[in-house]
Amino acid sequence: MNLRQVEAFRLVMLRGSMTAAAEELGTSQPSISRLIAELEAATGLTLFVRNGGRIHATDAGSAFYREVDRSFVGLEKLQHSAREILELGSGRLRIVAAPVLALSFLPAVIACFADAHPRVAVSLEMRSESTIQRWVSSGHCDVGFATTTPDAFGVMSEELYELAGLCALPARHALAARTRIRAADLRGERLILPSYADDTRAALDRALRPAGADQVPAIETPYGATICALVTRGAGVGIVNPLATVDADPTRIVFRPFAPTIWFRGFTLYPQTPRGNPLAGEFLELVGEQMAALRRGAHI
Repeated sequence: MNLRQVEAFRLVMLRGSMTAAAEELGTSQPSISRLIAELEAATGLTLFVRNGGRIHATDAGSAFYREVDRSFVGLEKLQHSAREILELGSGRLRIVAAPVLALSFLPAVIACFADAHPRVAVSLEMRSESTIQRWVSSGHCDVGFATTTPDAFGVMSEELYELAGLCALPARHALAARTRIRAADLRGERLILPSYADDTRAALDRALRPAGADQVPAIETPYGATICALVTRGAGVGIVNPLATVDADPTRIVFRPFAPTIWFRGFTLYPQTPRGNPLAGEFLELVGEQMAALRRGAHI
């Protein structure tokens, strides 16, 4: 039994005659008849019976066709996968990101991407800024998302966002009644601030010191998500990247504009190679759409 015989049999079943099958395969009716006879000999099955010049599948032929059809569906899936690999690369997208992006913003983008490309495997790693740049430079990932200005060799970058920081307050805090929080309002408050590993800490110190809110912070952490979690539990107040507010519980934590403005920036990083993963381009289009929605104040 060979593939040519099986293919002839499948086409006879689909088209209803050996003549139609021969036309589709670009051969003659006697050739199809010979292939069917060879297949019957190889399998020991009577696949067709002839009645008045027409052929009809036997019960054995119908049962055998069901198995053949399942096999061809598998082959069609393989052909589809091959086309995807040809058009979109390996079928895997590797992403590395800073925590504020990996924990809040990117999951929504990845969910949309997965809906559009259910056969593509997505890998998301959360790493430090230096590791993000190193992985992008070495090609260990397809695209990276950082919160500090990249300076690694072999890395190209574009600004993803520049967002004004928000003051995070426990929902029942006295300052939650205000529409805007000024640096002087935080005088005497328990502060939860980014550590000096974060570029915004120096800017925060410059804003708080002249306002007299320069007390030693109660807690320091480089992660906006951690600041929000601590504020939710009443541990203090903090200034956070707006991306860290995604999915926050408004009954436990609220956010207000902060003055003077503290800017949080984000960057898209990708390897400086002649040909990157085509999937990365499609993913970045979704990133842009979701970021635009966030800026418009949409829920994502």
